[in-house]
Amino acid sequence: MSTTERHTLPSGGWVQFRDPKTLRRGDKKRAVASVTGDGERPLSMAYEMTDGILAILIIDWSYDLPLPSASLESLDLLPLEDDEELMKITEPVRKLLWPEAADSKDTKDEASPTEPSAA
Repeated sequence: MSTTERHTLPSGGWVQFRDPKTLRRGDKKRAVASVTGDGERPLSMAYEMTDGILAILIIDWSYDLPLPSASLESLDLLPLEDDEELMKITEPVRKLLWPEAADSKDTKDEASPTEPSAA
């Protein structure tokens, strides 16, 4: 049985997330589809990716607006004070969807006389 999480935001509003363990490949594709940037504006792309993640995660909220899955524009109408908190609480899900590659310094064996081979 999956669980959901309700997060209270600084404005007093709340969002309820589906269990990230229930996410599937199609959810990841929908989150990626929300990114329209070409990599030239990383901050803009970070917001677009967060919007995509919120669209697949939020199953209910206290705002009198359509859910992000129905209208991403609803996210633009949220109180500014909730913005940073939403970015923080979606970070673990971003890492779940896009695990970062291991850094070569983390994989170096200090006892080995050679450098790790390139992957």
